[in-house]
Amino acid sequence: MLNRMNFILPLLIFVLVIVIAVPSAYAKVLALDTDKHTFYVAGDTITFSGTTDTAYDLVIISINEPPDKDGNTKIVAVVSTIAGSDKKFKESLEIESNKFTKHGIYSATAFMDKGQPFEEGVKIFFDFSKDGSPVIPSAYVIPIELKSINNMTTNEETNLVFTSALVNSYRGNDTLTFSLSNNPPTGASINPKTGVFSWTPTESQGPGSYTFDIVAKAGKAQDKKTITINVNEVADTPKVVPTPTPQPEPAPAPTPKPPDFIDPKKGAQYYLDRYNNEKSYKAWFDTNYPDYTIKEAIELAIPGSFSEQEPAPTPKAPDFIDPKKGAQYYLDRYNNEKSYKAWFDTNYPDYTIEEAIELAIPGSISEPEPLKNIAPFVDPTQDPQYYIDRYHNEPSYKAWFDKSFPNQTIYEAVGVEPPKTGVCGTGTTFVNGVCVTDKKGGGCLIATAAYGSEMSQQVQSLREIRDKIVLGTDSGSSFMETFNSIYYSFSPTIADWERENPIFKDTVRIAITPLLTSLSILNVVDINSEEEMLGYGIGIIGLNLGMYLVGPAFAVVKVRKYLIK
Repeated sequence: MLNRMNFILPLLIFVLVIVIAVPSAYAKVLALDTDKHTFYVAGDTITFSGTTDTAYDLVIISINEPPDKDGNTKIVAVVSTIAGSDKKFKESLEIESNKFTKHGIYSATAFMDKGQPFEEGVKIFFDFSKDGSPVIPSAYVIPIELKSINNMTTNEETNLVFTSALVNSYRGNDTLTFSLSNNPPTGASINPKTGVFSWTPTESQGPGSYTFDIVAKAGKAQDKKTITINVNEVADTPKVVPTPTPQPEPAPAPTPKPPDFIDPKKGAQYYLDRYNNEKSYKAWFDTNYPDYTIKEAIELAIPGSFSEQEPAPTPKAPDFIDPKKGAQYYLDRYNNEKSYKAWFDTNYPDYTIEEAIELAIPGSISEPEPLKNIAPFVDPTQDPQYYIDRYHNEPSYKAWFDKSFPNQTIYEAVGVEPPKTGVCGTGTTFVNGVCVTDKKGGGCLIATAAYGSEMSQQVQSLREIRDKIVLGTDSGSSFMETFNSIYYSFSPTIADWERENPIFKDTVRIAITPLLTSLSILNVVDINSEEEMLGYGIGIIGLNLGMYLVGPAFAVVKVRKYLIK
């Protein structure tokens, strides 16, 4: 009986907290907003909504009152909610007059309970009116004011430059831009980001007076200043145009002596052959007609003798292929129908059937991938990740593989690319180029094998219990580290038995069903302290001991007494 207890007790501990997911990573709030952009009053309900970069994590929203004259502020309310599976959250708060006592702009900061500090949270502002009157200035439109601009005077063809600026620096979230309006003079411009105005009046624009507006805008806030620029006329200075010095006309080039010795009746080839084969004839021609080549001389006497040859005709392009029928349709007809093959080869002798298909359907005839050097022990119907997980989680399996296949990595053996970006399988982490088991627990091999997939509803439920409840306390985290050191010593073997024997797989699934039911209790209770975690944990352990040990033992005793009678 003692030996049986030594086997059953570790198994019960393992079944208690079946986990499969990797520890949750650093989470943060991405966006936050309110349900309206006008002021709130006491008794209103304000609804906050936003998004996070993870699902099922706790979002905390802290509301602060307007700062006092020294810049100090205090928290008036705090609400929290859980981000959904779509990584969105929404939470409402009733505005109470005994908490919201100041008329002005309040701030709300959303941050994650898991890792994101308050200072790095997303902050927004909203208006609260104590007496129902609008909040001025408002959180939604930050006012801007341009500095006064004096009227200016400049001259024609003189560059005028000045900078428009605000009275106070703009600290809003919208982009501040500058522009000209109300009929600005032609050629005038202003830098939309810096407010630098530049204009060089032309001669035709002076004398004259030009009145227009300079506008600054940021979101819905806007201000403009009117300016008048007077342009003075500058007396023209007569320009002295130098009299060009007459140049002597160049003497005409001497006309080269035209070749007149060629007899068209003898033909062009006669003269070409003599030039190329008789040195004395070549020397005579080059001396007497240095401005011509032999071909140019022949062409003058016999036009068309050396016209460029017509380019070779372009082969007829195949245009009979319909992409909707696909490449395989034409390949099959060409390979299986003799008359079709003869027709194609006769009409398109410059193409193969593959080239013709590729022209009409690019990419349809691709090079086959080279065969991968798969190790002989790999089952082609098995997921390659199975072998990779065993290699990283079972020291004996790793030692056997390294000894048997010293010239291959586990990734080459199963025919997959190694993780170059540090992305590993469930329950492992990329460390120094390899995937190693996480300290807080990897995938539950037995549960995954029993239900056929790590994405099954039962396995997903166990993941949430571990990540959101058990690992949320120090005692739960300590228990998980001890449990993992025991669990991973035997779970790969049991998972292999499940995959090899369907009957054993169904038996394990039936056996752990009561356990899953008892663990679901943790989803409906509030655990806010170490004592509550220990209390519920011990209670569930006792419940499972009763179901898996005391109950069966009691039944065995009853049956034994019955048989003895």
